[in-house]
Amino acid sequence: MSDPCRYQFRDQTRCSEPALPESGLCYWHDPAQKKSDPEVKKRLEEKHQRGERLEGFQLAGSHLEDVHLVKADLRDANLAKANLIRAHMFNADLSGACLFKALVDKANLKTADMRGADLLGIHLGAAKMEKVLLGEKNKVLNEIDGDRLWRQGEREKALVKYNEAQEIYRKIKINFKSRGHTVDSGQFFRREMVMIRKQKPFYSLERFWSKMADLTTSYGEMPQKIFSFSFFVIMICALLQAFIGMVTMNGRHLRWTFHQSMEENLSVFYNALYFSMTSFTTVGYGDIIGAGWGKALAVLEAFCGAFLISLFVITVYKRYMER
Repeated sequence: MSDPCRYQFRDQTRCSEPALPESGLCYWHDPAQKKSDPEVKKRLEEKHQRGERLEGFQLAGSHLEDVHLVKADLRDANLAKANLIRAHMFNADLSGACLFKALVDKANLKTADMRGADLLGIHLGAAKMEKVLLGEKNKVLNEIDGDRLWRQGEREKALVKYNEAQEIYRKIKINFKSRGHTVDSGQFFRREMVMIRKQKPFYSLERFWSKMADLTTSYGEMPQKIFSFSFFVIMICALLQAFIGMVTMNGRHLRWTFHQSMEENLSVFYNALYFSMTSFTTVGYGDIIGAGWGKALAVLEAFCGAFLISLFVITVYKRYMER
């Protein structure tokens, strides 16, 4: 009787399939064994139906059109260049799997776990990918590797990984958009834009403005971010105006000082908040004006307000109306 396969699963248990003498691995775990035989699909489905684990299976180049592997355990499986057109892989565990240049057009990958999977060159077509789990913030393996290489100082290698991640995000974005899932498409559009930013020179205006677009609007995908950022600008300017000082229409000077009572200082801040709001919205009633450097601050805030309000309208239209 031949020895069991030497492949070790993630839980440290060994594969019970008989090993091939030349490799010490079973037929399914041996990458040297070609899986182009049409019978592979049937045998694979039978193993899955019996509840057997498919973890680490070497299925590169296999013909698995219309295969039924719902909720299959395919962790660390090699599916590079495999034909998975119309495959039924709902809620399958593909974490750590290699899907390099795999064909998954019209496959059902809904709620599949694809954390750490290699998706470079994957042909998505019209694959169903709703609620696919890619990891924290929907980061694919290539971006994670790029960040790690960047921290280690290997900048050139990191840029290559960012470029790969950009291509993967673009394909996922197109997949969702072509099937009418515009909100999901927007999430991966943002990740694509982040990858473009990370490939720009670290100290460059392009990278700076791209970062600002991400912080304030998530590249037009989160209008609520503009609202939050606008509130932050209004509050900061109100605090600065309260310390700098303001002048009312009747010539009264308002300024926050430590010599005044708490009630007086709160009254000053209330007026500063009102002045900041009218400056931000460019209403400018004129009943309160800035003093000294406060005038320049009011002009700057009015400019920021006009820009952010316009940006908010455009973002809301882009996210809801246009779609």
